[in-house]
Amino acid sequence: MKSLLIPSRSQTWRWLPLAAAALPIVFALGCASPGPPHAPSLNLPEVAKDLTAERVGDSVILHWTTPEKTTDHLAIKGIITAEICRTSLPAPASTPACTVVKRLPVKSGPSHAEEVLPSSLMADPPSLLAYKVQLFNPHNRSAGSSAEAFAAAGAAPPPVEQLRATSVRAGIQLEWQQPKGVTTGYSQVPGNSQVQLDRHLVSPSTGTPTSTPANAASSTTPKPALRSKSRKVSPPSAFSSAKPQATPSTSPKTLDEVKLETPKQAADAGGTIDQTTQKGDSYQYTARRIRKLSLAGHSLEARSVVSAPVTITMLDTFPPAIPTGLEAVPGGATPSDRSIDLSWTPNTDVDLAGYSVYRQEVSSTGQVAGPATRLNPSPIVGPAYRDQTAIPGHHYAYRVTAVDATGNESAPSADVQETLREQ
Repeated sequence: MKSLLIPSRSQTWRWLPLAAAALPIVFALGCASPGPPHAPSLNLPEVAKDLTAERVGDSVILHWTTPEKTTDHLAIKGIITAEICRTSLPAPASTPACTVVKRLPVKSGPSHAEEVLPSSLMADPPSLLAYKVQLFNPHNRSAGSSAEAFAAAGAAPPPVEQLRATSVRAGIQLEWQQPKGVTTGYSQVPGNSQVQLDRHLVSPSTGTPTSTPANAASSTTPKPALRSKSRKVSPPSAFSSAKPQATPSTSPKTLDEVKLETPKQAADAGGTIDQTTQKGDSYQYTARRIRKLSLAGHSLEARSVVSAPVTITMLDTFPPAIPTGLEAVPGGATPSDRSIDLSWTPNTDVDLAGYSVYRQEVSSTGQVAGPATRLNPSPIVGPAYRDQTAIPGHHYAYRVTAVDATGNESAPSADVQETLREQ
C-alpha cells in the first residue's frame, strides 16, 4: 500500500495566495450573471405639477412647488432654474408656441414668480393667457414643462381707495370711494363690480360671545349685505342676506380669517356692513375689486391690488330701540291691593337685558312736576310692570326705557298718564 503524501508546512503557505485569488472566480461561476449596467442619473428635476396663475393688477402671479427629487428619485443637486413661458390664446401664427418671459433661480419647496404684463395685454377686450414652468438643472437640462395654468389678459379693475370702517348697531360698516371716471373699460362691464374684503381677527374680546341681532337696523343708511367665503371655517350665513340667520353650530368667534364679497351688481355701492362681528373684538380689513371673466370655457378673475388695511374694534355703544305701545290702567282687586298696571310692546333686540320704568307727578294743571323716579332697582325682564307704590288720588306720568347687556339705555318712550282713583 502506497503511503499518503502530506505536504509540508512550507508548501501549504505557498499555495494559500493562489487559493484566495481563485475564490471570487468560484463564487462568480456559482451565482447568476449580473444584469446590464445602469446609466448614470441625468439629475433632471421632476416636473412641477401644481402651477397656478392669478391676475392681480397689471401682473400675473404664478405659484408652484419646486420638487425635491430628480426623475430618478434622487435628491436634487445644484441650482435649479425656473423658466416661465406664456402663450396668448388663440396664438397668432407669427409668434412662438410659448414665449419665455422670465428665468429665475429657485429652491425646492413653494416657489413663485411675477410677470408684469405688457401694455398690449392690459387693455380690453379680455383674452386668455396660458403659462408653463420648466425646471432646469445646472447643465440646463429639463424633464419637460408643467401643465398649463390660465390667467386673464385685459383691463384689471381699479383698486379700492379710502377704505374706512365704523361701528354701527348692525355690525361694522365698511365704506370706500366709488370709482371715478375709469378709463380701462372696466366700468362698462355689467355685473362685475364686486368688492372682496379680507377680514382678520386682531384680538378677540375676553367676554362671553354674543350673537349679532338678526333684525337690527343700522344707525346709518343701509348698505348691501355681504356674501362670505371662509378660508378656515365656514362662517354664518349672515352675509347672504340683509337679515342674517344664526348658525348655532358655528360661532363667529372662531372666524379669524374670512373672505367677504359684496353681491354682484351693476354699480359699486361704495360700502357694505359686516354683520357677523362680535362686540369687543378687533378686526383688520383689506379690500380689492374683482372682475369675473369666462374665456374659452375657463372661469377666471382679474383682481385689483389690495387696499391699505384698516383696523377697528367693535364697540357696543349703541342703545336698544325705544320701547313703544306703552299703556297704563288702574289695577288691583281689593283696597289693600291698589296699583297701576303698565304694559308695552316687547323690544326685539337680541342683547336686551330688560326695561326701566320711570314715574313723575302731574300737577292739577296737567304739567309734570319734580324729577322722574325710576321704580325698579334692576332691569325688568318682561314688557309689563305693576306700580304698587302709587298713592290714591295722585296723577302720574310714566315712561319706559330699554337696557342692553352692556348697560346702554335707550331714550324714553312716550309718556302715558294715569290716576289711581280713591275708594
